[in-house]
Amino acid sequence: MDAELFANHILGEPVSATVAGAVLKALPAEGTPEVRLVHRLPAAVAETPEAERVVLKNARDWGKVRDLRALNLLEAGREGKTSLYAVTEYHQGRLLSDILDRLRHEGLPLAPDQAVYLAERTTGALLSLAEQGITAGGLSPDRVSVSFEGEVKLLPTLLKDLQTTPLLKDPAFDAYWRYLPPAQAGGKSAKAAADIYSVGALLFEFLCREPFRPEPAGPFDPASRLEEGRRGLDGADPLPENLFRILKRSLLQDGPEAYGDLKVLKADLDQLITSGEYSPTTFNIAFLMHSLYRGEDEAEDSADKAFAALDRAPFRREEAAPPPPPASPAPPAPAASPEPRDRTPPFTLPSEEPPESGAASRKNLLIGAGIAAGVVLVALGLFFALRPKGPSEEQIRAQQQMADLEKERAQFKAQQEEMAAKLKALEDEKAALQQQVTKATTADEKIRAQKALEEAQNRLKAQQEEQRRLAAEKPKAPEPTPTVPAPSEPVQPPESTPSTAEAALGAALEPPPEAAPASPPAVKVQAGDFVELWAVDIKPKQTNQLQLDVTSPARQNRLTGTFYVEVSVNEAGTVTEARVVRGPVPDYGMNDACRRAAMKLRYSPALKDGVPVKTKVTFPIVMK
Repeated sequence: MDAELFANHILGEPVSATVAGAVLKALPAEGTPEVRLVHRLPAAVAETPEAERVVLKNARDWGKVRDLRALNLLEAGREGKTSLYAVTEYHQGRLLSDILDRLRHEGLPLAPDQAVYLAERTTGALLSLAEQGITAGGLSPDRVSVSFEGEVKLLPTLLKDLQTTPLLKDPAFDAYWRYLPPAQAGGKSAKAAADIYSVGALLFEFLCREPFRPEPAGPFDPASRLEEGRRGLDGADPLPENLFRILKRSLLQDGPEAYGDLKVLKADLDQLITSGEYSPTTFNIAFLMHSLYRGEDEAEDSADKAFAALDRAPFRREEAAPPPPPASPAPPAPAASPEPRDRTPPFTLPSEEPPESGAASRKNLLIGAGIAAGVVLVALGLFFALRPKGPSEEQIRAQQQMADLEKERAQFKAQQEEMAAKLKALEDEKAALQQQVTKATTADEKIRAQKALEEAQNRLKAQQEEQRRLAAEKPKAPEPTPTVPAPSEPVQPPESTPSTAEAALGAALEPPPEAAPASPPAVKVQAGDFVELWAVDIKPKQTNQLQLDVTSPARQNRLTGTFYVEVSVNEAGTVTEARVVRGPVPDYGMNDACRRAAMKLRYSPALKDGVPVKTKVTFPIVMK
């Protein structure tokens, strides 16, 4: 059998090789067939008693955590003599360390918006864990998971304080030491400041494409390294001043302006976002993930479903316990344990079920509740049998429901009209600003007009998102429910009563024809329809080379940076529209040059449901 059984889990395909060991998909041999992650820690950790104690202490701490921003720890322990392991929740996506490696391989930089988003989400997750008493104590990229939809979650940091053990001198863990502050990487226990430093080191790597501390061993001057990043490292853009200030306060922890609290760092990142200078969204990261891992998300989803449907019976038979020992009045628990001799009982979550000794009291409670319910039903039956009857109560209730529904619809209609007016005003403003950009004669005028246009586009996008959210919340009419006679209904009620009440309720619940909520049938995608890039089945592929004419001013001023160009591709693969969504300022005429070059590109058509469709593609043009 190809699959391996490890710690009562069926191991699947590997996810990544990290400094904390191999990470693999796994399926529990028993219980709910849900995909999990098994982390097999390096043998050196299991073979070093001090390191094993540190890891198991961290596992106990993480086992108490239940956080939506983390892949929660489900189990941890020893399997055999040389294997420590942990089991966590599964997150369909990629580890941040693998994403950064893929970006370097593809030669793609992270945009500042994307870098700020990842840093802000990571900081928010660390703060959430801090409220539960957890300090990551050095967060490396392989402890951060990013889903294909742009969601960021942290993995348990089981190697926290590993630098206090004899493994400090083991070069296999160098990739972990580089994310610790220099003062703590030398063997001191990690403090809360280590989390601040880790966020700064990650943000530096996002922006500069290189680790903040290239070589963990040997002398290191953080101030000099930060100054190198400020000027621009190996083709990367120079660091913007506001981001450089955050990096300086995070990484130079002996400086007078150093962050003393993770909350202050989070507030500064939030300020960058709310100021509008950076507009990171989950969609930006989702777009990045779908661009880096084209088609892999759908393939992985199919593979996970097939893995979860695996027949686990053969694995349970392989794990079966030996024949039970002869019966005895009170066999000791260890003698009956089916666990292998070299396997220590795993750390698991405390059971939330009540103790077995309370079974009798629960039974009595249920019997008492049943008797009480019977008495109440008899009393209600007598009450309803003796009270005056009539259909008016159902009719009034139905009319009240319709009145509430009409009120909600009126409010919804007013909100829609208000949103439509705002949307039109923003579209008019965008059109006017586009004309200003076109008519600008000087570089300063063009810069101001371009910035105003980008702000208007951001507001327009936010307004469109709000309108889509409002449309999703459109009130719906309640579904008519059949009239059920009350338990106390007389045996022989007047013949007209049920039919009258039923007719009244049906008439009251039936909405007027023009207000009937139309549930549109599923519309099949037609050739030429527009479909977002992330939703197409087969993405368009560029079929010719980009021919870019660099302008003389750009060449004379040695313009460097990245232009992000968005093109509209029709069902024939022809570019019908191109625009620069972000780029260096001033652009020295390169915005127009990039647009002209993009308009000459050709693509294979995007496909959805087997037919060619229109879509939009965004790609970088790097000026070096």
